Amino acid sequence: MHLAPIVTPELNPDQQPSEALDLEVLQPNRIQPERWMLGPMAGRSLVMEHLFHRMRATAPHFRLANVEGEAGVGKMIAAQTLHRLGPSASGPFVPSVASEFIENPEPLWNEARAGLLYLARVDELSSEQQRRLRDLIERAAHERIRASKINAPLQIVAGSVQPLRRLAGAGAFRPDLASHLTAIRFAIPPLRDRKDDIPLLAGLFLRSWSQQHNKLLRGFAAGVIPRLTIHSWPGNVRELESVTASAALECSGQWIRPIDIPRLHWPVAVPSAPVHALDPFADDPNLDRAILRHITRVLARANGNKVRAAKMLGISRSTLYRLLEPPSPNHSPLDSTPDR
Repeated sequence: MHLAPIVTPELNPDQQPSEALDLEVLQPNRIQPERWMLGPMAGRSLVMEHLFHRMRATAPHFRLANVEGEAGVGKMIAAQTLHRLGPSASGPFVPSVASEFIENPEPLWNEARAGLLYLARVDELSSEQQRRLRDLIERAAHERIRASKINAPLQIVAGSVQPLRRLAGAGAFRPDLASHLTAIRFAIPPLRDRKDDIPLLAGLFLRSWSQQHNKLLRGFAAGVIPRLTIHSWPGNVRELESVTASAALECSGQWIRPIDIPRLHWPVAVPSAPVHALDPFADDPNLDRAILRHITRVLARANGNKVRAAKMLGISRSTLYRLLEPPSPNHSPLDSTPDR
């Protein structure tokens, strides 16, 4: 997700992508890092803009903070971002699982001196481990007061899947420790609550993969972004990155097609829900695109199994592959207005 400048070949005017995130949009000079990026984090949804604003304002001042969110939302990346923005930036970033750190704290405590110590899965600590962590936090506070030389981490970030305040209210977490850790709290939203960010994130993952593996991938063909958007993403951003990488590996051309997307558990539409809620191109009269939309829906019902989908469609497998071929330079059945 880093925005290192890359050399991008010129696109043939007849080979423009059919959806939002083509290489033109993804070029470093087209991305707005001051608005869409904060360190390695990316997002242009309103909820992420608010989160970025709080992180910028708070990072230079906190000593203890809690980063909260479901598995795969990017809690450690958020901690790395806070490290870069804060007074510990000149020191090391030291991550550890909280329970492992508590069992032998001194080596990592010393390694993180004057830097930032990130403790993952704090919500899984036992009562005794919670007590020991509280003692360490109090020790760090005392050392800062007594000594001009920093002998402790300058900043500590505790990562948790479950809200520490809720656990404390239920008697499952020490209230004094929860109060310390959550005085500054950053809640990372799940991907299903920030679906406006899916095209941006998928595009950044695709560009990063393309650069790392030296394989030219121009973007996403029609039908891909809508299908990614309606998925519930239980694995959050981590799952989206994995799916994008798998699609890039499967892709035989320069466009990621619906058939390249690995098997996903597509959500089932509620019968009374309007068609537009699931298919933003429902009113598109173009026959080629209508055929492609129907094929991708059948593929979803077949859980990505191409043989089964071909049987359901009443066509041969070779015909299915032909219908899903990437666009030719002179004509594309996938042409559509970019979804920005």
